[in-house]
Amino acid sequence: MSEKQKKILEDLAEKLPNMTERERGYLEGTIATAAAMSKKEGEPVEQSNDNSGNFNSD
Repeated sequence: MSEKQKKILEDLAEKLPNMTERERGYLEGTIATAAAMSKKEGEPVEQSNDNSGNFNSD
């Protein structure tokens, strides 16, 4: 993972607990769209073992 990717994940981890459900849904949709576009272009898409799609750690 590149340093830029690590920075993005760190920023998300910091901000995610303060997001509303609407903001989390928007983020999840944006990520899913980017992954689909990336996959369509032939780039491999990495997925975690947790396919729940739930960003809430509660």
